[in-house]
Amino acid sequence: MKVNGQYYRDVLLPEQMLPAIKHVAGDAFVFQQDNVPSHRAKDTIDLPLQETPDFIGPDLWPPNSTDLNPALLQRLRFVLRFWRYIN
Repeated sequence: MKVNGQYYRDVLLPEQMLPAIKHVAGDAFVFQQDNVPSHRAKDTIDLPLQETPDFIGPDLWPPNSTDLNPALLQRLRFVLRFWRYIN
């Protein structure tokens, strides 16, 4: 599924991802994104700057990072599914 910047900024981040992360980690996390187009939009970058305790923007995150691996993505999917289940 291809996600545009507006959907990522208006739905995924504020309604799903950030609440799930905050539920698990509280205020002890660093939010980071890669350089996909939906993450680079100025409005999209402004939201994590305001809503997260610490944010690594796309200018500091390499476009093809080995840190964002399938195992990490699988854990994130689990957290999001769990969050939806308990709410």
